[in-house]
Amino acid sequence: MSILNDIWNRLAGKPDKRKAKTPEVPGTENRMYAVATEEGVMLFSDTPKGMKARNSYLQHLADGFFNVTKVPETLRIYELDLPTKRVAELADNCIEKLSKADLRSTDGQLRKSVVSFTPDKFADRSVLDGGVCKEKYDLRPDFHNFDRLTKEFGLGISPRNYDVAALLYISENGYAGLVAADKVHPFSYEYEFKELAEKLGDSMKARMNAPLSAHDFGYASLQKEAKEMAADLLQSEFHITDGEFRLGARINRTERAETLHSVLHPHSEEEKTGKSPETYRKQEAPKQKTSDRQRQAKHVASITPQNKEKKQLIL
Repeated sequence: MSILNDIWNRLAGKPDKRKAKTPEVPGTENRMYAVATEEGVMLFSDTPKGMKARNSYLQHLADGFFNVTKVPETLRIYELDLPTKRVAELADNCIEKLSKADLRSTDGQLRKSVVSFTPDKFADRSVLDGGVCKEKYDLRPDFHNFDRLTKEFGLGISPRNYDVAALLYISENGYAGLVAADKVHPFSYEYEFKELAEKLGDSMKARMNAPLSAHDFGYASLQKEAKEMAADLLQSEFHITDGEFRLGARINRTERAETLHSVLHPHSEEEKTGKSPETYRKQEAPKQKTSDRQRQAKHVASITPQNKEKKQLIL
């Protein structure tokens, strides 16, 4: 959970003590940095202004990390110790209007200045001649890829990216209570996991009350279900499957809530229609192929005993 805690701390604006710092080395006054992606190359001077501009560009890439329309899949950072005059003139080209407040600020990015990362600001790849690649980052939509980029440069995390990162974490590791406990940005999909979270709580209590028992009280099955639910949400809401963007049908929140309700409470459908849930779904559902990722997860029964529902007499 330490990885997810780091994300929450950065979302809250808490400083990361492990944030990478650029060491000051004498005799490197002309040194430059290049950030290269499939879109092109951005050049930055090795100055406070240049490093803040570079971090602003990296923040721009982080903000669009989970956008299905994004182009970059790989990011490389080059060091240019002896750039030519032509290359040096292209440094910090993304800054259109520099604010002195940014130079006085201890913030790692340009907050007041006007910056632009449009195609005309990119340099061609020939500027990398003689440069040394220092770091390489995978920008495909994976939790660890996103965590590494944002952590190493102390980048901010938007509410939307927080949701995607949390879902990716759940899809890999299972549901964690801290997801719903975050106060800075409440987990937008808490409702979808509410009933499952309650059952996980019951399961953990049962395990604590029977420490010598080899039975897991349904814990593994519940966590498997949580992973599947998170994977379904990632595909339907963000077109992400197995760390790749894959276009597919989007299901809105209302439709999902209704579907989950019919799965969790199948008898209510029969009372309304007079037909079994299976018959109802066969007649109403459109004929289409569904992948394993798009199936609705069936909830495991609660660990704690529940009061028996009184059957309603239908005249």
